[in-house]
Amino acid sequence: MNRSKHTGLVFSLILLFYLSSCGNPGGSQERQDQIRDGDRHIAAGSRLSSDSRGQPAGNNGSVAVRDILGREVFIPSRINRVAGLRAGALRLLVYMDLADRIAGVEQNEKRGSTPYMKAHPELAQLPSLGPSMGGDAELILKSKPDLIFLTYTTAGDADALQQKTGIPVIALECTEFGTARDTLFASLKLIGKIMDRSGRADTLINYIENSIAELNRRSSGTAESEKPLVYIGGVGYSGSYGINSTQPFFPPFMFLNARSPASEIDKRLISHVKGTHIDTEQLMLWNPDILFIDESGLNLVKQDLRRGTALFNRLKAVEENRMYTLLPYNNYATNYEMVLANAWFAGKILYPEKFSDIDADEKTKEVYRIFLGRDISDEIKPSSSAFRNISKNEL
Repeated sequence: MNRSKHTGLVFSLILLFYLSSCGNPGGSQERQDQIRDGDRHIAAGSRLSSDSRGQPAGNNGSVAVRDILGREVFIPSRINRVAGLRAGALRLLVYMDLADRIAGVEQNEKRGSTPYMKAHPELAQLPSLGPSMGGDAELILKSKPDLIFLTYTTAGDADALQQKTGIPVIALECTEFGTARDTLFASLKLIGKIMDRSGRADTLINYIENSIAELNRRSSGTAESEKPLVYIGGVGYSGSYGINSTQPFFPPFMFLNARSPASEIDKRLISHVKGTHIDTEQLMLWNPDILFIDESGLNLVKQDLRRGTALFNRLKAVEENRMYTLLPYNNYATNYEMVLANAWFAGKILYPEKFSDIDADEKTKEVYRIFLGRDISDEIKPSSSAFRNISKNEL
């Protein structure tokens, strides 16, 4: 898009930041260095006691680790049962092949609507740890985990939970997939070291990196002027939204070197938790060649694009029937396997010749097996309208 067309245009962004109980999702190099430097070492001491933060003070049966926030935490040398609290924690534990070590789950997880719960429905039968985003100390104690993994937290919150329960708390981060992958990988490696799953962490990280490299290789070499202009709408963030809800740094677009005008929005102004909403007028000015629609917002998007509206009459993608649905990937934080599956499908739409040998359904099954331990297509497909073309006659 000619940048001169942007002169004088004002983005109207509704930027809603998740402030409570949420640390910096992006992480830092210093933090990652702390993780590497403080892997695991045997702590000195004679008796198991508690320090001022409520954590074990270390004896011959305890081990000191440094978590994603740089906190030194003493944990049991033997860990049988764990709990994952707040958005994404349980997901990472399932990714790390630890479903059989889970002591309990937050009440909202029992709905079984996330891919990792569909892959492991037995988790819904475990004791409740309390409400979402942190659980309840008494219920956590009742389930008797040896260790708690906690996301979207601060050092102070993690210390407070540790003191309330007397159970070691390890902070993790579930970061944005497109711009902060290294911090996500650091969390996976940390779980791997603590739970003797380092090989699993390496396998998953290598698969992700190789997949992204292949997506990039296939989509490279196309001149910008020859690429279609793309937009993702209907992106869900703690609920469903219409066409104006987008993700400027949408990972599949980044992996595929796509031409996305929304990526010009300053990333410092964007929350990967609550998202970004643009004006309808801005979408018409961009006038993308192809619209991708997050399935979670499909019904609302159809309302926004319905016959007789300005968007129906003026958007090229609507006129030319170039609208495609994607798997919903935000459900209690990011389902990274859905993001990767979406990237393969989007590649076939943006570069049909370069992805002609790729079967999007088979790739999705592969991704499910790698991330979740089994293919959940049979559980997803019956109620899904993802990976299909939407005609303007359906609006």
